[in-house]
Amino acid sequence: PEDKKIGKLALEYLVAAYGVDKLNDPAKAEPVVQKMIQLEPTEPSNYFALAKIYEDAGAYPEAEEILNYAKVAKPSDPSVYMTLAGFYNRQGQFDKTIAALEQRADVEPNNPEAFQTIAAYYWDETRGDSSLTDATRRDFLQKGLVAVDKAIQLKADYVEALTFKGLLLRLQANLEKDTAKQQALIREATALSDRANEIRKAQTATTS
Repeated sequence: PEDKKIGKLALEYLVAAYGVDKLNDPAKAEPVVQKMIQLEPTEPSNYFALAKIYEDAGAYPEAEEILNYAKVAKPSDPSVYMTLAGFYNRQGQFDKTIAALEQRADVEPNNPEAFQTIAAYYWDETRGDSSLTDATRRDFLQKGLVAVDKAIQLKADYVEALTFKGLLLRLQANLEKDTAKQQALIREATALSDRANEIRKAQTATTS
């Protein structure tokens, strides 16, 4: 066991010395990280390092495969799903991004940040993708609101969730044809923004 520990430390030092991020040739870094996975097969960070090597080399199917191995190796680790979500987001695969974030929420059902993250991705996609139809935008906004409401339910004074709910409602108002409904959504969004600012000020006063 001691030899294994020393070997692992030596490999970690080698990776640190080379700098996996700086190795443009996967052939040089891959064997080192593969060995680290063999020594510690349930450590997600080793899989993440190998997946990054593949992704940087443009080997996207291999990167995805390695990240899925990480999920199998440690399915209870939220970082596995966040790393997968980041990978899919960089690939422009929104459905898979959301699926990974929802899996993360499944393993952390009492963490409001898990649900807030889902809401933030729905907001960003709705706001940023001009090719979406209005029907898809409404669907995404509704799903984002469900997620953010779950975050607020878990933590009533969650400033980021209150803020993002207001942002989602403003996007919803932009899609509303009925002026009265549009104004009602804007009023609700403004109230949430005011509430978030009050909490932020109170928290700042407490810590100062």
